[in-house]
Amino acid sequence: MDTNDPLERAVRPRERGEVWTDEQFRAAREHDLTERTTPVLGAVSAVLGCLLLALLLTSGKVVEIAERQEFGDARDRNLAVAEGVDRAANFLSLNRPYDALRDLRDAKNGRSETVAVVTTTIPATTTTTTTTAPAANDSSSEATTTTTAAPTTTTVPADRVITDDAPLRVYVAGDSQATYLGQAITSESGVRSLEVELDDRISTGLARPDYFDWPAQWTNQMVELDPEVVVLFIGANDHQDMVDAAGQRLIEGSEAWRDEWRARMIAALDILTTDNRIVYWVTQPPMRDGALDAGVRVINEVADEVLADRSEVTAIDIWELFGGDGAYQDRLAGPDGNTITARISDGVHLSRPAASWVADLVFAEIDVRFTFPP
Repeated sequence: MDTNDPLERAVRPRERGEVWTDEQFRAAREHDLTERTTPVLGAVSAVLGCLLLALLLTSGKVVEIAERQEFGDARDRNLAVAEGVDRAANFLSLNRPYDALRDLRDAKNGRSETVAVVTTTIPATTTTTTTTAPAANDSSSEATTTTTAAPTTTTVPADRVITDDAPLRVYVAGDSQATYLGQAITSESGVRSLEVELDDRISTGLARPDYFDWPAQWTNQMVELDPEVVVLFIGANDHQDMVDAAGQRLIEGSEAWRDEWRARMIAALDILTTDNRIVYWVTQPPMRDGALDAGVRVINEVADEVLADRSEVTAIDIWELFGGDGAYQDRLAGPDGNTITARISDGVHLSRPAASWVADLVFAEIDVRFTFPP
């Protein structure tokens, strides 16, 4: 047969291969599936291993996140798991790189998470008894008068002239709301003679000294930095239960809670107003979330009560500026009349333009007390 002839090739019987049994087909199929599945399982295992390694490497951060959650069973469970992971990471020394980087970051920013423990004494109520001679028509011979010790106040410093050689020392502190505000105030350093220190701590407040102790931090910072002006923007994270010195849990918004938060604010201001410092307290703006909005209203109410007796503390009231009782507003007319985006997408934080607007309000008050060079 001529194998080069196309016709011959077309009619030539084809060779048949081996005929497989059912068992051979099933074995071949399982082999193919195994070859395809093994790489997938390996990839999934590698991803899970990387996630576990990342969890161990950053276990300290996981603990921080759990600690700043609101008090409750969920926080207790999450914190227990996070601390267990951190102990394992510490045993294996896997969390050392993160801890070293955190310490380096804090040192670069002039911060330290370790602060001295400060015990604050709230002014006590004293009772005095005065005995007087009874009047002819008066059967009582003793009168009791109850007085409350007033907090120590400071004298507002006389106006001083600010110079380039002697800039105004400003300390801006608070939670993440203080970040953009502090940056806006710092940006004025190119125009005014300012020396600004920004101390912003995410998810902090007066309600949770177990997570971050602001009074202790402020005690240290007042000694170390000796600022003349303090700007505070804090309170949005205090919409949660608190635990008092006796270990009693105080329900957010209750009278006991209000009394405790009031006492903490008074104690904080007592620290900050020493040495004739001027303090500016920025109030909370309206919030998009209804529960959070109700919470900051309580904060503003209690703060107003405290500030009514503090001549050395000036309130920078921004409640009406950003909607007030009318409604929360994402966008509104700015100081020049042009519409600005006043809040970022979370409905909580001020935007950069809005923070700059608040900074202008702060400087309007500062200009009343201090004179800057032309």
